[in-house]
Amino acid sequence: MGTTKILFSDLDDTLLDNDKNVGSKDLEAINRMISAGHRFVIATGRPVYSAKVVARQLDLYRDGIFLICSNGGVIYDCGSEKTIHSFTVDPHIVGRMFAAAASEGIHIHTYSDTHVLSLRETQELQIYCEKIKMPYKIVERIPEDLPAPPPKFCLMSIKEGSRGILEGFKRKYADLTEGKLDSVFSNDYLLEYLPAGTSKGNAVKKLCHLLDIPVKDSIAAGDEANDVSMIDAAGIGVVVQNGTDAVKSHADYVTERTNNENAIAEIVEKFIL
Repeated sequence: MGTTKILFSDLDDTLLDNDKNVGSKDLEAINRMISAGHRFVIATGRPVYSAKVVARQLDLYRDGIFLICSNGGVIYDCGSEKTIHSFTVDPHIVGRMFAAAASEGIHIHTYSDTHVLSLRETQELQIYCEKIKMPYKIVERIPEDLPAPPPKFCLMSIKEGSRGILEGFKRKYADLTEGKLDSVFSNDYLLEYLPAGTSKGNAVKKLCHLLDIPVKDSIAAGDEANDVSMIDAAGIGVVVQNGTDAVKSHADYVTERTNNENAIAEIVEKFIL
């Protein structure tokens, strides 16, 4: 067999169209590359539980397919159904950041293996859990009621000017996180905090190492700010046509097609098959 390639794809607005489906041509292209011995990876900010639900719904939960979850915090093998690498956040820092968010009136949540965890039921929590297809649980105390150190935690605002609100929080409490946590905006209303050094880009390098595939034989595709690290890390960084201009500035290639027009199939045909 020739060179084994590995394609890392963001989920929302990259692999998924605006109706949250995968186009038949995209799925056909992914099936063809896996049958040819290549590897496909869904790289998402979603936690493992949510990513597994989506992968099964999309018929992308099987041997040859991997999940990078929590923006690089967890690497999961769909074939063996096992987590093969993970990072976690110190629960004491989680507790301090929950207290800080409460004092600012900003929604915050974290995760167990099976639920999104929060101290209060909010509209933000309901919107978030509906989107990622994961149930939530209200707990009395954090970190005391956490079943295990979590992979990440998130702040969310749906108020007007949400990006500015979250950026202001990030600046105000930077001293609590410096050297311990990294943060990334998944979009203008969701600010994620991850263990220091965690990113989709580092997960690209880690999985390539675990699979003994040279990084130069990797392709990564995305559309948003939290995809930049993997677009920069991969051998070929691709941004879909509907991606932001800021992210396109990092691309080796910008697709002619959008996420609604089988951009992934274009990438597979151009760089893998």
